[in-house]
Amino acid sequence: MAKGALIIVGLDLIFAIGATLSILFMSPKGAGLGAISGGATVFHGKNPKDALLDKLATVFSIAFVVTSLFLAVFKVF
Repeated sequence: MAKGALIIVGLDLIFAIGATLSILFMSPKGAGLGAISGGATVFHGKNPKDALLDKLATVFSIAFVVTSLFLAVFKVF
């Protein structure tokens, strides 16, 4: 396997772990059974930590999909 393919596979792994961790570190949104009485919290803005984690999750997820498609289309393995 070429050195470039190993780099892409490594980046794919890093993006997958980054997306997973950024989603896991987000605070709960209040959905589920507790949303019946706590619906007023939906209209409050996000705190800076959640806004940053939301952007990181989006960027990592898009990068993961792009690298995974690249690996699948060019059949690296």
